Amino acid sequence: MRLYLRPFRRGCDRRPLRKVDVTRRGAVFYDSEGLPVKVRRFQFGDWQVDAQACVLWREDEGTQVQVEPRALDVLVALCLNAGKILSAEDLLHLCWDGVAVGENQAQKAVAQLRRALGDSVNAPRYIENLRKRGYRTIAPVIFAPHRESDTLAETWARESPYVGLAPFGAGHASVFFGRDVAVVRLRDVLASQLPGGRVFVLILGASGSGKTSLVQAGLLPALMRAGATPHVMDATVLDLGAIGAMPLLTALGSALLDLDEDGEPLFAGRSAEQLGQSLVEDGQGANDGTAPADGRFVLFVDRLEALFSSAFASGLQRQQFLAALDRLARGGQVMVIAACRNDFYPDVVGEPLLMEAKAAGGHFDLMPPSRAEIGQMIRLPAEIAGLSFGGDTDGRERLDDLLCEAAAHSPDALPLLQYTLQQLYLLRSPTRELTLAAYRDLGGIEGAIGRRAETTLEGLSAGAQAALPRIFSLIVALSAIDDAVRGVLARWSDLRSDDERALVQALVDERLFVSRVSGGEAVFGVAHEALLRQWPRAVSWIAEHRQALRVRSQLEGLARQWAAEGRRSDRLLRRGKPLEEARDLLSEGIVPVGPDVNALVTASARHVKRAERLRLGALAAFAAIALVAAFLGLRAGRAEKVAALRLQEAEDLADYMLDELADKLRPLGRLDLLDGVAQKALGYLTTDDPGRIPSAARLRQAKALQTLADVDRSRGNVDAALKALGQAESLLQANLKEGDVDPETLKISGTVAFWFGQIAIDQGRLDEGLRRYTQYRDFAQRRMQLQPNEPDAWIELSYALSSLGGIQLRKGDGSAATANLNASISLKRRALTIHPENTALQAELANSLSWLALTEAEQGQLETAINLYDQQREVLDNVKRQDPDAALWSFRLAAANRLKSSVLLALGKTKSALISLGQAEKQINDSLNKEPENRRWQATRIEIGLLKARADLMLGKVQSVLPDILDIEVVIDQMLRANPADDWEQRHKAQSLLLHGIALTELNDLDAAKQKIDEAARIAQKVADRDGQDRLRAILLANILLAAAEIDLKQGAGAGAKQTCQGAIDALRSIVPSSSDFRVLDPWVRANRCGGDQGVANASAQILDSIGYRDIEYLQNLRK
Repeated sequence: MRLYLRPFRRGCDRRPLRKVDVTRRGAVFYDSEGLPVKVRRFQFGDWQVDAQACVLWREDEGTQVQVEPRALDVLVALCLNAGKILSAEDLLHLCWDGVAVGENQAQKAVAQLRRALGDSVNAPRYIENLRKRGYRTIAPVIFAPHRESDTLAETWARESPYVGLAPFGAGHASVFFGRDVAVVRLRDVLASQLPGGRVFVLILGASGSGKTSLVQAGLLPALMRAGATPHVMDATVLDLGAIGAMPLLTALGSALLDLDEDGEPLFAGRSAEQLGQSLVEDGQGANDGTAPADGRFVLFVDRLEALFSSAFASGLQRQQFLAALDRLARGGQVMVIAACRNDFYPDVVGEPLLMEAKAAGGHFDLMPPSRAEIGQMIRLPAEIAGLSFGGDTDGRERLDDLLCEAAAHSPDALPLLQYTLQQLYLLRSPTRELTLAAYRDLGGIEGAIGRRAETTLEGLSAGAQAALPRIFSLIVALSAIDDAVRGVLARWSDLRSDDERALVQALVDERLFVSRVSGGEAVFGVAHEALLRQWPRAVSWIAEHRQALRVRSQLEGLARQWAAEGRRSDRLLRRGKPLEEARDLLSEGIVPVGPDVNALVTASARHVKRAERLRLGALAAFAAIALVAAFLGLRAGRAEKVAALRLQEAEDLADYMLDELADKLRPLGRLDLLDGVAQKALGYLTTDDPGRIPSAARLRQAKALQTLADVDRSRGNVDAALKALGQAESLLQANLKEGDVDPETLKISGTVAFWFGQIAIDQGRLDEGLRRYTQYRDFAQRRMQLQPNEPDAWIELSYALSSLGGIQLRKGDGSAATANLNASISLKRRALTIHPENTALQAELANSLSWLALTEAEQGQLETAINLYDQQREVLDNVKRQDPDAALWSFRLAAANRLKSSVLLALGKTKSALISLGQAEKQINDSLNKEPENRRWQATRIEIGLLKARADLMLGKVQSVLPDILDIEVVIDQMLRANPADDWEQRHKAQSLLLHGIALTELNDLDAAKQKIDEAARIAQKVADRDGQDRLRAILLANILLAAAEIDLKQGAGAGAKQTCQGAIDALRSIVPSSSDFRVLDPWVRANRCGGDQGVANASAQILDSIGYRDIEYLQNLRK
């Protein structure tokens, strides 16, 4: 059959489209309303389609494919009927109108599209072939919305479709793009809560990720449309970051009073304070649990993190507020949606009412937008507003493409992008073009906000410019919990001069600050916290005064508690550093404080002065009594007392050497001094027959032996360490069998169990490590039962839980690891409120944050892992500042930067990873300069070098990286000669050989490469055979086999390559099920693609894509 139909021509104008049903009339497409459809650009899966230029491209990879016009016509027809089946005859009718063709032309066009899209007939991801029926799209299709009337066009022709630093509101719903998938997913999460009777959803995302906009401009407008499920009649917003000192329950009541039903208040007849209080006292405000027939209401609680960081939110207020939200969520009328920064997740974990939502599937993680979604955010609002994007004269650079690229690499992508677009709109040309010249004048995305702030400042008087530091002191705060910088609102009445008022007004006029009324007072603050991170003046001021901000934050919390408890004297600041810092803060006057803080510091200073006078008087009295007693007893039993005194002094000295002195030497890395201390103490303590010495002496011997074991393990003398630990364990068991167990014995018993476990893990015996770490936790819990109010007991239990979580993570039990690590972090934070200057505790908090970050990374939460690693680094930086000479902290910082770099590589941020690795190299070298024999630190330097070599290989630096790999191999060989059984160094050897082989493969020296890879495989197989449960070794073996398969392919041995890839599949098979760990899924995808199972590979590739995995080596493999 031949058809003679007129051709379909694609539209050439810039009118945006919505997703429509298409029918055929004559020679053009029409939608369901009879309007002609003209297509310019749309999104198909992860591809962008330019229907005019006949081009498909992926913004995340930079891939661009040219398609024949007729094949593009077929794609447009299929996408305009997304999800519907079009037969070959339908496609001929739509796309070859007026041209005589054979029936197979449609099949040929679809085949060409599949090749361009990288699709497969057997495992389709884009276009599905239904036998004897036709074709349909299975990937999502997103068109720009149809301009249904001139009203929308006229609105956005007068206003900017971009919001700057403000969040999108309901009025911006028509220009809110790029979050379609997130809106649908969030709506599904909300709907899933309805059957359980408690509708509470917590949105977690990074600062600036668009949580507020997603709800206000995406979710709520969608739910308020007729026919939506669930349907929402009205919504109200409570921004906890803007309520200032207003009581939480009053603020909640005030927000609820804004809800209307058919024009009448939903909660009538009560004040805001009465309504909020009723939700706690009797629950009447929550209604009866029955949902209204025609819809529900929504309370959106924005910036929930203020519950944990605000100086005005006490623990009791927080509990009451969360209980009120819980009542509302269960009441049937009001659905509660809250948004919280994900760096406050450890605080969320400590609140059972918030974690109850997680158990019910009510936590929603908002991920950063993809490049394709960023492209929609930039281009589609412009199309609606009739704006265009300029480019350079030769057409090589387009402004919209540059914006996409810059936003994809910015940590504050969304607020900075919107601010830049808003500024470009204000600088648009008379023809409504956003110009490339204006973009460059602004300084790009990252420079726009800072440059605008600088320009505004420079246009003011010298007096107004000089007022900036004080303005910063009013609007910048530091969280007392995690040191995070945040913006706060300040009162206009706090401004002292006309210069200060002129400065703030100018920043408000430029929309860098916002001004509003809160609690009946006019207040101001930053429009978005990105300003504090991107304006160099703000960054510099915060860095200079971070300690003052930290002290103020701590004092505000203490002052609030002091005032709430009736200004009790036991809540005053104690003498020493806390009081001195507080007095310095007040005397310097850099950051202002409230009257409660002033009163607290003044009262504390008076109390300390009075106590000091009493102490001196008591000392004088005791001195007099002691002199009299000494004189009277001088002649009676002088020799006996001297002997007893000498014995006590010796025992006290031993205690000091084994406790305080050893603890001070450990961070310094002075293994020689630690060894000497332990040997001297042990020499004294073992002079008596062990069978006749008391339990206290046995405990001291055990401490000395445990210290020796620590030194021996650090020097690689594992046998000596195990012998010392065995002797210590025997002594401690003798004490435990005697009946009454003291806390110190339990503490040392736990420490010994920990070192047994650590050595077992070093040797690859994970089951034994898990058993010993469980013992450690049990000892710590027993001690906690004896000393429930002792912070040192909390700390020890937190160490045990962190260790246990680490080994559980190694064995693949992510949920148990997360629970133990979060519990450990909570205990450490609790102890730090009592001992804020405890550097060892801060370092262990950093260690727990690191393990939790690793757990999140293995569960696919890569951005969350980066945030946790940044928190860890901030904690360690603080510790390092307090104790700059301790080599241990440099080592910990190096390890933190190495771990963060591995996640940055997974996100495709290779250059950022190399910067972090450069910092790690410097830090580990600083540590080894002070303690060159520490094998653990030597091993960490090797791991940093190996990761840096892999990153350089990704960037194609093959020739320059080979000498580095050879240097690493020399160091590994030296360490293996000293300890051939070192399991970790065997693993490092295999890794270095793998990288060496990959580099030689890139240079096409295949015989030498195969020799290196084969040697690596032998070592990895030997290590894996010793402990088949270790996931890391399975991953290493799989990667080595994949490198071997690559060599086989280059040598033309396709069958051998497929067999080798099957070996990689077998190595990973037991650890892949339900895994989101990119380290597992990356080689699994590559192995299955090589082994021929494309369906399995595609399924896992989709998981990697969903978590944002963009490793360069992996993406290059997918393109082959």
